[in-house]
Amino acid sequence: MSEVTIHTLGALDDEWFAEIVSSSGTMSALLDEPWGTIRNAPETFSTSTAAEVRRSIAVMDLLPAIRRSHREFRWSAKDYLDDDDDGPMPNVRTQAHPAMRPELGTLESRMSTLLDELLAGFVDEDAFVEWGQEVVQASYAEVDSDVIEAAYFELPVRRMMLDDGERARFFRESWAAEFVLSGFNASARQVANRATEVAQNATKETHVPSG
Repeated sequence: MSEVTIHTLGALDDEWFAEIVSSSGTMSALLDEPWGTIRNAPETFSTSTAAEVRRSIAVMDLLPAIRRSHREFRWSAKDYLDDDDDGPMPNVRTQAHPAMRPELGTLESRMSTLLDELLAGFVDEDAFVEWGQEVVQASYAEVDSDVIEAAYFELPVRRMMLDDGERARFFRESWAAEFVLSGFNASARQVANRATEVAQNATKETHVPSG
């Protein structure tokens, strides 16, 4: 549970944790073994049902909390160039990052990896849910968690995510273009705008008119 609090940045209500712990069925699913009152009736425990419960909690509760928290938190940290403020201007030709912004370079790398994983398809439902969490975080919450939830609960879409056939790959390409690339585009735009704001503020602080 401690990892949940960190990844959601404390966005889940305290009552959520209380409800989880007070439910023998939910705790059994999370622990993947009979827990609480279900220990007295272990025949009612199903490993496959437990896995489905875990994925449902991740999609319906954790992903929305991660998106909410990251939208509020995403611009708290500042992005810095890989050079000393007092040193010479960086050589544009030797910069590895777009527009000489490390944050854009990181975003580009994460986007590329996540898109490759999507186009290749997923080995199981768990892999898709984990990918969904990563894509929400990597896009600075510009990819909506509702997109992942809808894809998971719409069984034809879920099957396309797991299928390695050519038709399924074409579907994933179209799905990425409609739902994922637009989010990444928005996140890149936000990073660029944020970088401009930081640079302008730095200029204002540097050039303080004398009294």
